[in-house]
Amino acid sequence: MTEKAVTKISLIINSILFITVGFIIIFYKTKYLDLFHLINSLLIISLGGISLLLNILKTKRIKDILLSLSTLGIGIFFYNNKRKFLSLFPIVFGIYMLVNGIIKFVTYVVFKKVENENFYNVLLGSVIDFIFSYIMIKEPSENIDNLTIILGIYIILFGVTYAKDFLKEIFPDIMKKKRKKRITLPIIVSSMIPYGVLLKINNALNSYETPVKVKNKKVSGNVDLEIFIHIKDTAIGRFGHADLCYKGMVYSYGCYDEKSKKLFESLGNGTLFKTNERDKYLKFCTTNSDKTIFAFGITLADKEKEKIEKRLKEIEDDTYPWNPKESKKNSYAQKLVKKTQAKFYKFKSSNYKTYFLMSTNCVKLVDDVVGTTGSDLLTINGVITPGAYYEYLENEFKKKNSNVITKQIYSKEKKAIKQ
Repeated sequence: MTEKAVTKISLIINSILFITVGFIIIFYKTKYLDLFHLINSLLIISLGGISLLLNILKTKRIKDILLSLSTLGIGIFFYNNKRKFLSLFPIVFGIYMLVNGIIKFVTYVVFKKVENENFYNVLLGSVIDFIFSYIMIKEPSENIDNLTIILGIYIILFGVTYAKDFLKEIFPDIMKKKRKKRITLPIIVSSMIPYGVLLKINNALNSYETPVKVKNKKVSGNVDLEIFIHIKDTAIGRFGHADLCYKGMVYSYGCYDEKSKKLFESLGNGTLFKTNERDKYLKFCTTNSDKTIFAFGITLADKEKEKIEKRLKEIEDDTYPWNPKESKKNSYAQKLVKKTQAKFYKFKSSNYKTYFLMSTNCVKLVDDVVGTTGSDLLTINGVITPGAYYEYLENEFKKKNSNVITKQIYSKEKKAIKQ
């Protein structure tokens, strides 16, 4: 399986395009909003009209006809009420900020529990998000212009990210020295990226034996570290999971103590497991858990290896052994021990002592370790998702001068189709 590599020209073109669009949105707000309203209201009217016609001619079900009529009516209403249509977006954004505020508040509680020195900053961020949310929801029509400016700035910063990638390709040695903040796609978008990719390539995977090796450039160097992005076709599984493998040892963080889970299983005791049975672990994940795994291989310099090993030792020094038998009977952890001889540990005092799905999660530990090598910082509002990490690794894999040199896809073994 092959993928197109990213060229320097495409990076700089994307950068110029995003930055230009961002400035247009900021300086021509009225024209942008008029065009945005016109396109979207006509799109809703078209969808309602087409579905109504099809339902009258084909299905003739009253329920479907009424739904189509409602869609058509909403479209016409929004077309004739531009301000009310545009007012929806500050409300949606306000709800988004409210959710961010709640996530940060839970993170604050987690950090305060382990006496993390940054917990006041997280609390301050939570309060700011709540205030911002209140302002947006209370006076949506008054904040349309403000939200448009925020959107323009976001798009400009997204373009700047492409410019940095371009400079990294031109001056790889200089740009690698410092870890940089990276603007990623919105969380709701990035979290679904791996699942979207899986849907796209699912049929193609049937034509290959697992693992599928993806090629797009000449590879030089050895794979010293791997990052695994897990995807499963379930509600939670689509959000994904991430772990890493260094020198044949798999490290994975999560809440594997079933008894400690609460808050809809998003919170619980942080648990680390290690296994040197890499192949057995991948087979267990794909066969027993029916997952698809994207494995990205990274080559490291000697100094980077030293930093990785130092950080892994620091993390392990803050743990103590935990027996999965203390959890629920026939738990995932117990199955993992049986299949891969994995060893489990809980944390004494660090941020990892308490697992929280939206902050101190599986990706947080991977990023903590890999970040010592100077990879870009992907956290948005304190939240980092497997999808955001997949997008970053995928982009790096497509670049000529990146240290992400291999990509393999593991899935449940199927009989190869001859072509």
